[in-house]
Amino acid sequence: MIVSSLLGLMACQDRIFDNPFDPEASEVIFEVINTIFTPSSIPLGLTWDGSTLWNVDGNSNTLYCLNRANGSQIRALTSPLPSTTGIAYDGHDLWICSETMVELYKINLLNGEIQKSLHLQRGSFTAIGYGQQALWLADLQSNTIQKVNPETGEIQFSFSNPGVRVDGIAFDGGSLWISDPTSLTIYELAPEGLVKRRFLSPGQSPRGLAFDGYYLWNVDGNQKIYQLRVLK
Repeated sequence: MIVSSLLGLMACQDRIFDNPFDPEASEVIFEVINTIFTPSSIPLGLTWDGSTLWNVDGNSNTLYCLNRANGSQIRALTSPLPSTTGIAYDGHDLWICSETMVELYKINLLNGEIQKSLHLQRGSFTAIGYGQQALWLADLQSNTIQKVNPETGEIQFSFSNPGVRVDGIAFDGGSLWISDPTSLTIYELAPEGLVKRRFLSPGQSPRGLAFDGYYLWNVDGNQKIYQLRVLK
């Protein structure tokens, strides 16, 4: 019996979650329709710029621009911000954050040149997203999600993270999506912080999230980027 239990546990740990589901409802909520690979050895933040995906490599501090169909590298930029963790697109430029710095940089997506720097008073930022003409930041120090004015750096409001750690944030026009690698969970939140739904992630270390207008994308620590169709 003990051997059987151990084998079952090992199988569970090794399995690929093809269809994430709501663990409370035992219901499939979204499906994996495609999987590509990222060159990032330690994949972190993810964003969509209207035509391509961007992924942060926590090992080399590189920002990879990737073809969404096959993951092929289009370009690579060295991040000007040390220990970059998150990346977001505001419709024109990229924004990046760091777990070790209180500065946020807005950079040109073609050459990486710094367009703007915001200095926040405190924080350890693990993820960044853009929506409602604001930046959304995950602060590990306070375990909060903060809505930040991209012009002034003012925190407009914040709410508690429903999980332990946030490694990805995406805004789909109505909901915020966040990923928590400690519990293999992806949350759908109202912009005010109310949890709408939560799902098991497609991989075993969910990190950056992106929304392309139709699909949700999730990069995992296994170097896979999952294209997800959300079932309403």
